[in-house]
Amino acid sequence: MPTDRIAVIDVETTGLSPWRNDRVVEIAIVVISPDGMVQSEYDTLVNPNRDLGPTRIHRISAADVLRAPAFTDVAGDVLEILTSVSVIAGHNVSFDKNFLVKEYERIGVSIPDIPLLCTCHLFGRSNLEACCAELGIAFDGMPHRALSDARATAGIVRFLCADDPAVFDDHRLTNVSWPSLPALGTPCFRREQAQEAQDKPPRFLQRIVGNIHHDVEAASPNVLAYMALIDRVLEDRTIDASEEDALVDAALHWQLSSAQLKAAHTQYIQSLAVIALADGVVTDSERRDLHLVAKLLGQDVSTLDSVLESAAAQLASAHIAPASAPNENTIRGQRVCFTGELLSMLNGHPMTRDTATTLATQAGLTVASSVTKKLDILVVADPNTQSGKAKKARNYGVRILSDAVFWRMAGVSVD
Repeated sequence: MPTDRIAVIDVETTGLSPWRNDRVVEIAIVVISPDGMVQSEYDTLVNPNRDLGPTRIHRISAADVLRAPAFTDVAGDVLEILTSVSVIAGHNVSFDKNFLVKEYERIGVSIPDIPLLCTCHLFGRSNLEACCAELGIAFDGMPHRALSDARATAGIVRFLCADDPAVFDDHRLTNVSWPSLPALGTPCFRREQAQEAQDKPPRFLQRIVGNIHHDVEAASPNVLAYMALIDRVLEDRTIDASEEDALVDAALHWQLSSAQLKAAHTQYIQSLAVIALADGVVTDSERRDLHLVAKLLGQDVSTLDSVLESAAAQLASAHIAPASAPNENTIRGQRVCFTGELLSMLNGHPMTRDTATTLATQAGLTVASSVTKKLDILVVADPNTQSGKAKKARNYGVRILSDAVFWRMAGVSVD
């Protein structure tokens, strides 16, 4: 037993079925000795190149995985760890194993059937946090984060080993014929790195600032044209490489100054705030939308409350009764398709696809189930989604809208 090395694994996924195209989005492996000493840790997000599924569970967004390696990039590195240990463990580890087996199948690699030490089975409790609480094991980190779950499970493995040193006897990997796959040494991309990348100022702002050499005040029509371009670019609540180029080129061509750009971005946020307050209340969906746009335009989201107060004051001074302000349906008669899990809520409950279809139909739109060249709008929850529908829509030049923007344009009030 002193020579045993135990790999405790955990994966986060897009859904519950590896046989229905659900994929791994995060993997962690904690290698420990039988006394629980950590020898190494492996932790990375994985880009599944598809929609991320119920993100409210693992809290990984499409933006988080944009820079993450694909599974094919880390497959050899993961296999190198697994082949170097004598025991593989996990909490409900068959779930993790099935996903890994399927991921390797996709790249033409067959993983042998091996014994696994399952703490869920041995301890008889499925909830990992509850299991740790009962054993007095500190749960360090956020549930449904691969590394946090793997570390907690490693604590349970240590407890089981201390209670019964023979616990590994039936789970050691002996005479296993592992496949050969080169380890590429692909750098891990963790959640902290993803957050740091998102916290940086938008690249297009950095590029504009780096190229502006004029302080002249451009004509007002140029400022208005730039704001109209922002409006079009931010319809899908993301800024891709081509849109970034368009914004940079426009700012330089129209000779907009730094002060004008800052004022234009601030005014754009204020205009959205006025729209959000048109019915007298800012819903959670509208607030999320405002935060996202502010972030994309390099604005300080901490000042959003003051922006909303200013917008409310504008409405009051104009003697407009916010509650009676009508919603204008600007997309009636168009064909729309939904993809991914919607973020908007109705009466505090998540909006189902059936409800979204009904509301869109009542708003005068035709709901399609697939993306074709005849589609007018694809509605997405996460602007960075890499779902098959989103990829096809981008190829066809179909208009992509975030769900918050779509419901506002359709005149439907959501939370």
